Amino acid sequence: MSDGWGDASGIEGNYEDGDDEGDSSETSEVSETVETSSSTETTESTSTKETNETSKTKTNIKDEWNGRTIYIPDDVLNEMEDTYLESQLKLRKAGQDEFKKNRHFYPLLVQFGLEALSEADAEEIRTRLSNLDSE
Repeated sequence: MSDGWGDASGIEGNYEDGDDEGDSSETSEVSETVETSSSTETTESTSTKETNETSKTKTNIKDEWNGRTIYIPDDVLNEMEDTYLESQLKLRKAGQDEFKKNRHFYPLLVQFGLEALSEADAEEIRTRLSNLDSE
């Protein structure tokens, strides 16, 4: 059991017979772990500070935005995927490399859809609904 996994997790201690030699090796390994963890804590706190600074500029949208589950017919979903890739390519050619699906594409899709739907009259809405029903 030289890999150290059982020693660090305490699992190995549960299965040993309790001879003194095993106990002394566990003690020395634990003190080595303590020494390592103190230096690790310093590294982690520095890393955490950097992560916090990064997270101030780019937040996780799952923490900030409300999520919704929607159900979409396959042909509409395929069209959405194609439109996402086409939009991503257009933006890349225009010099903007970042275009994430959840952060950028879905909100744009909904905004454009809301604008078009709010400007549509009742007949246009009925036509679209009948197209959805026929598919």
